[in-house]
Amino acid sequence: MRYKRIMCTEKSTPLSEVVALRRNFFGGLWHAAFLAFGMALTQPTTVIPAFVAQLTGSTIWVGGLVTVLTVAGALPQLFVARLVEPRARKMPLLMVAIHLRVVCWGLLAALILSVGASRPLLLAWSLMGFLGMFYACGGLGGVPYTDIVGKIIPSNRRGAFFGGKEALAGPASVSAALIAGVILAKVGYPGNYALLFGLAAAALLIASVGFWIIREPPRTGTGRSVRPWAEYRAQLIETARRMRKLVGVELLTGFSLMALPFYVVYALQVLAAPPAAVGWFVLVQVVGGVLSNLLWARLVDRHGSRKMITVCAVLSSLTPLLAVIMGSLGWPGLMPVFFLSGVVQSGRKVGFATAVLELAPSLERPTYAALNSVLVLPVALLPLVAGVLLHVCSYAVVFVAAAVFIGAGACLARRWAQEQPQG
Repeated sequence: MRYKRIMCTEKSTPLSEVVALRRNFFGGLWHAAFLAFGMALTQPTTVIPAFVAQLTGSTIWVGGLVTVLTVAGALPQLFVARLVEPRARKMPLLMVAIHLRVVCWGLLAALILSVGASRPLLLAWSLMGFLGMFYACGGLGGVPYTDIVGKIIPSNRRGAFFGGKEALAGPASVSAALIAGVILAKVGYPGNYALLFGLAAAALLIASVGFWIIREPPRTGTGRSVRPWAEYRAQLIETARRMRKLVGVELLTGFSLMALPFYVVYALQVLAAPPAAVGWFVLVQVVGGVLSNLLWARLVDRHGSRKMITVCAVLSSLTPLLAVIMGSLGWPGLMPVFFLSGVVQSGRKVGFATAVLELAPSLERPTYAALNSVLVLPVALLPLVAGVLLHVCSYAVVFVAAAVFIGAGACLARRWAQEQPQG
């Protein structure tokens, strides 16, 4: 039935618009597939924490790096949004951000190969610097990306786009996870991580072809120049007021980040998992994300982003509790935990990206996307807090505390979903 509705819509639309929609969909899917391949090779919740743990042996370093990456990805957005919002086309800025990310991965891979394992602290600080730049460029590109998607994808197809692009990227993600497992097991340290980062750079370069394919239409109503800060500040205050419930849900459910990077550290340091197990964790996490994407897309399109976020929050609250229970079975017992963490990560991407687009007026999408990232920045401190707490508390205490806050977020999300207009 849904397929017929889509076909009917296309038949009533000029042929040129139908061709443009299909072209843009293909470009988005191409980018998603190769981006997923690259990110699966360097999972920020498995591969990078494992690398940092091997370099430093410190949970504070693991938590601190995750915090730096989150802040680096969010802070540039608000300053960029003010400059980008009046521009007719945002694609040039997005392409610059993408290629800077490629350079970051490539330079990091070269540095690891040249330094080797003899200077772990130098590698750790270099890793923080290059990854900080990588995620800052991601934040720089995230502002125009949100606006471009809002322009090229009709509102009744966004759930299908966000869910479908993730689902179709699944084979690439699974392939990358399998390759990562082989590299981590067979290639010597730290060359194995250098190879992963080098392959990720190549994947992101190929992914950029997808945006060369996309034809971004010019924004309508572009006569407005860059707003003075005083005027823009008033816009930010009003935008924050409209987004307060969404941000509240994101902050509470964001406590999943308090536990997420430490599942792999828990397995390595407490459950004596071998280094090759990281590859299995990556694979299971990727499979969880892939298999859940069609579910998330269907929930968004049929019931709206708020109800979908509620379901995702409930699953998220159960994940750290499952880690406490299944840890008694040894490191293989954490496989369902990594599977669910992949499901939850995928759900958060689909749900919150769609929710921001639903709330944002078409001419203010960059501001909404950027302000949303800045308002949820307190979540960035949670991994660092967890890293410090793990010096005085057990993993079980940290995981249960995270579950309590996420559960509160699920309750808030349910009340927010009940306010959503029907139809």
